[in-house]
Amino acid sequence: MASESIRTIVASGTSTPRVDVIFPANASLQTALQSLQLTYHKCESSLSDFLRFAKPHINQLAAESKVVALGLAGPADDDVWSLDSSGVLTIASCKQTYESLGLPGERLPWKECQDTHGAYLPPFVESHLLRAPSVRAVIHISVRDARPNTAKWLTYGAKETTALHAWDARRGPWKIAYHLQDPGSDLPVNSVEHRLERSERTRANVHIPVLKPSDLVLAGSEKEDVEEWEEKVSSLFEWVGMASLGSQRLSGADRCDPYISVYTPPEPSSVGELTVMRWRGLIPSSFVQDLMDTILSPNMPYPGFVSVTAHSVPTSPVTYIPVEGVKAPPLRASRLESEDTWTLVYSREGVADSPQGGCWVLGESVGRWDRRWG
Repeated sequence: MASESIRTIVASGTSTPRVDVIFPANASLQTALQSLQLTYHKCESSLSDFLRFAKPHINQLAAESKVVALGLAGPADDDVWSLDSSGVLTIASCKQTYESLGLPGERLPWKECQDTHGAYLPPFVESHLLRAPSVRAVIHISVRDARPNTAKWLTYGAKETTALHAWDARRGPWKIAYHLQDPGSDLPVNSVEHRLERSERTRANVHIPVLKPSDLVLAGSEKEDVEEWEEKVSSLFEWVGMASLGSQRLSGADRCDPYISVYTPPEPSSVGELTVMRWRGLIPSSFVQDLMDTILSPNMPYPGFVSVTAHSVPTSPVTYIPVEGVKAPPLRASRLESEDTWTLVYSREGVADSPQGGCWVLGESVGRWDRRWG
């Protein structure tokens, strides 16, 4: 089913700082999306103290933990860490920090990132089991299904706790952004509440693709069929990117000098009103799923198609969570120029069609400093 496949895609992502939703103007869908709200918090805390707070909110039996967080780089170092929705703590550190921690990890393989190391820790489960690392291997964590008979396992013990306490003593407090599903509980001291920032605009007289669900599906296996479909889909993703930027090239009245810029919208297209909604902040995958559930609702009058784009936090050490619970997230370089963005275009026909009857296509852009694809 389309809804289950999309749910898997959304769940594999970590926190995102920005989500864009684009669709032909539709008041019902816009109003429904406007009703979705979320708060997150920022605080200053040692890593040890924050993990002590987070530990009760990690549920081994749930698909997602109740807390996600990012530890931001300080003025004197580039070290960062993330606590993702699977309950995995990932630390990306410079050589000096890595050696002082004394925890097993792996040097990133890219020449430009030779001074960055990574490690995975389970600070939230007293007797958690880990696979024993081999040479140059990261520590792997299975939150939902620890399988002691699968491989050699280690119990998380005092060494890691001592290392983090010593790191805190040397470094001082972290600036932390976090989201908690049940914010009624006691929060770290000095926590400041923030609401997601939502902006929206509706533009008239815009070239909008006329899509049918079948347009998103590769119909044949011949080389010509594949090339034609890839060209059509590439043109669609290019349009989504330009719509997100508010490009004037999409205007029905655009008369740009062809010597300066040449752009042709996907065919067929029509001129109409286009809505672009954007959320900014620390956005967990659970909120992105709320957006998708609203879009996929069979009771929603449908605008023809909707695109959803999620951008990763470039300095986060993890942006993708493997579906297989026993695999650790792939390491990536935590740099401002790192990239991991996905765009999903969904289409169905009719007002009351079920979401299962719709079709979707996904495009992903992953930077070179990412081990997700090798």
